[in-house]
Amino acid sequence: MEKFFALDKEKQATIINAALQCFAKFGYNKASVNDIAVAADISKASVFQYFGNKKKLYAYLLEYSEKIITESFHHGEFGEKSDLFDRVLTSSIMEAESLKKHPYISQFIASAWTEKSVDVKDTLQDFMSETSKYRNDLVLRKDDISKFKNPNDAETVFQILMLMAEGYAARCRNEENMAYDTLIKEFQKMIEAMRRNFYKEEYIL
Repeated sequence: MEKFFALDKEKQATIINAALQCFAKFGYNKASVNDIAVAADISKASVFQYFGNKKKLYAYLLEYSEKIITESFHHGEFGEKSDLFDRVLTSSIMEAESLKKHPYISQFIASAWTEKSVDVKDTLQDFMSETSKYRNDLVLRKDDISKFKNPNDAETVFQILMLMAEGYAARCRNEENMAYDTLIKEFQKMIEAMRRNFYKEEYIL
């Protein structure tokens, strides 16, 4: 991929966005290298020169998307949050903002979650495993357990929160013109309801 990285950043972005859009619209099997080349205003041969083949291009886009999403968690006040529910909410806001800024990535990830092609099955499994592990390691802390009325509920509640967060992230990825502020307020109400029902009284804000 040296030739691709030798291009100026604007041209790289044009090619990446064209590929993200094509895969999002047609899926892996139906998206052709020619479609991507036409959308990026480059030759079909150039796509092969830059990435080798379609599968390697798809794998690169997954890696690129993962980097954009995971890097979003390094900003804001996330590291200062000591409460499980606040951390889940904060991480969800960060992901929503990242998807809002990168609509092509949003569309691509939405399609990737439902991609059925056997050609990229292993690549997708690795992608989903890594992104899930990153988020779990980022927000789940052992000292949260003592705040629960029933400590045995901590892991189950965390998994519920992750499912809730992913559901809202999916809405951000799939719906055009999403009202992000309204969505976050809705999610925040659910977070607070969960906190009130599972935390000990002294930890309820």
